[in-house]
This record gives sequence, C-alpha cells and structure tokens, in this order.
Amino acid sequence: MGDISEIKTALDERHAAARAAFAHRDIAAYADIFCAALEYRQADGIVIDRSRLMRNVTTQFKRLTNTDTSFEREAIDFSDGEVTETVAQTASAEASAFGFIHRTWRVLRRGRYTWLMVDEVWKIARVHVLSEEVLSGGWRFGR
Repeated sequence: MGDISEIKTALDERHAAARAAFAHRDIAAYADIFCAALEYRQADGIVIDRSRLMRNVTTQFKRLTNTDTSFEREAIDFSDGEVTETVAQTASAEASAFGFIHRTWRVLRRGRYTWLMVDEVWKIARVHVLSEEVLSGGWRFGR
C-alpha cells in the first residue's frame, strides 16, 4: 500500500483531479474518482449510490457558472486495506441568470471519506457527510 506520505500524496492528487473535473464540468472524470459501488451518506442521513450522486452533480454542472473548492485533511487512518480521511471542505459557487444576475453561495462541509485501491488507483468507496452548512453570499448584478 505504500508509506503514509506516499498515500497522502496519492490522495492529494486524487483530490486535485476531482477539483479539476468539477471545475471543467467533466462528469466522466468526476465519476472516476468514486467506486462503482459507492455509498454516499448525505448530511440528512440519506444514502445514495454513485448513479444518483452523478445525476445530482450533472444538475449542478448545468446550474453553476463558477466554482472553487479547497479542503483540509483533519485526520487519516489506515485499516484493512482502506484509507479513511476526515476532511473539512470549503466551496464557493455562483449561478447566473440572463448573464447579469449572479447569486453566490459558500458551502462548509465536513466528511469522512473511505478510499480503496481499485486497479492501482485510489477511489472513494464510502462518504459520510458529518456536517454541511450552506451560506448565501448574496446577489450581484452586472456582467
């Protein structure tokens, strides 16, 4: 599996790939971050699969005009061939209407992500969103 620094580096690369896929609205590349049998527990406790998550993300891609995200790894644990990390994420998003009405949001999310090695690539097998807060950034008008 490698040593801790190698695994952290590999996971950082996967996080970067996810951010790039989201920013470029590349649903195939974004889906590739997750295992086919993904279990994603949302903040409300509802568990969805990868197919449902990708439908949700596709809808976001259609609505959002600008996104940015960052994360901070709070903890990492290795057990039975799995790597579980607790991550605090901050994301900002903007949607536009008619090219001059813009609304922004900021999302603060904390979650536990369990990664598995699949065909020599780390993929997310399980997500448990521990908390999620969506804050309005307000409206602005203009091009």
